[in-house]
Amino acid sequence: MSSFAANRSTDGPIAKSIVTKIQERFQDLQHFAIYNDSYKHAGHHGIAEADNKIESHFRLEIVSDEFKGMTLPKRHRLVYSILDEELKGDVHALQLTTRTAAEQSRKN
Repeated sequence: MSSFAANRSTDGPIAKSIVTKIQERFQDLQHFAIYNDSYKHAGHHGIAEADNKIESHFRLEIVSDEFKGMTLPKRHRLVYSILDEELKGDVHALQLTTRTAAEQSRKN
């Protein structure tokens, strides 16, 4: 159970669905992190009237060699296709960092 407020927690049903789908799709995950940034957007126009205020904005970091040879837009389209159901539903925004293992090691 997360010690964060609900709109920062990654224990909710949408976050759990995202984690499951990413882990199932990227068998060679070398790093994966999910952040619920919904709290940063609580007062924004459009969110005030939304039904979902606690799992609406996520940030993902994915490191997988499945991204080798893929352009950044193609990497992002792949992740968007995996999370299509969430994006068509309650997720308002998804920020992505997608790297190969070599790119990640250069970053560190």
